[in-house]
Amino acid sequence: MSWLDTPIIDNVTPMAIGLFLLLITLSVIVARIGNAIIRKYLDEPVGKRLSKGVARAFQYVVVLTALTVGFSSVLKLDLSAIFLSLGIAGIAVAFASQQIIQNAIAGILISIVRPIQLEDWVEVGPIPLNGMGRVKDITLMNTVLRDLDGRIVTVPNAQIMNGKVINHSRGGFTAVTVPIWIASVSDLERITRIVREEADRDPNILPKVSDEGRRTVTKLFERHYVRSIFGTASNLHSLSPEIYLAEVQGSRAKLNVRLWILEPFRRDEIVSSFLKRLTARFEAEGIELRDP
Repeated sequence: MSWLDTPIIDNVTPMAIGLFLLLITLSVIVARIGNAIIRKYLDEPVGKRLSKGVARAFQYVVVLTALTVGFSSVLKLDLSAIFLSLGIAGIAVAFASQQIIQNAIAGILISIVRPIQLEDWVEVGPIPLNGMGRVKDITLMNTVLRDLDGRIVTVPNAQIMNGKVINHSRGGFTAVTVPIWIASVSDLERITRIVREEADRDPNILPKVSDEGRRTVTKLFERHYVRSIFGTASNLHSLSPEIYLAEVQGSRAKLNVRLWILEPFRRDEIVSSFLKRLTARFEAEGIELRDP
């Protein structure tokens, strides 16, 4: 009898261990090659989000199948006994790794419920420093975001499922409130007209957006929860700029201008451009602004 056929533990021989390791190695190689092929041929037809999900599911199936075959057919081990022993040991480990388990379960739930997806623009609370970021990767344990400053932010999946998540991409458009201090409320009607005229001239502000933006809005209004709030896409007056008198202090007043924009990640840029044009128009119209 060769030493390769001599049992080490129970009936497990060095030959069986070698074959098991070879099987797992081949499964990992096949899983990675399959992942690359799936991403190559599905990224454009179905989008990166679905493509990556299918590729990752393929990897899991290949590796898990190899492990099952390896334990039961190559090593000839009783899987029920292994699971039982793992279950007993798992009770002790679970108390020491609750956070890890929570993140892993949350990662699975994210892949099923899909509150966020790849390339979505989101804000994750309660940490205010996260700000707005784009989802670049969703792993079993963490979600990876790239914020507006280019920083990579890693958020535990449990925080995604248990905390507050604002998904700007799913909503499609978002409101921005711009405060303006004026010298007199007697000019309110004229100021309202000027604000709406300047907003209508900006292709980034609803409802008078570019043709591409209008097509985007039309698709968004096909979603039931958007129609339930705003009505139909043919009636976009609900997304027109709104001007509210928020505060009056002696000879000055504060107005809140509410704008709807399509690209929340460009919020600062769009508001800055709008304020520059609005300030120039007020100056030309002889409307006096006041300091906050």
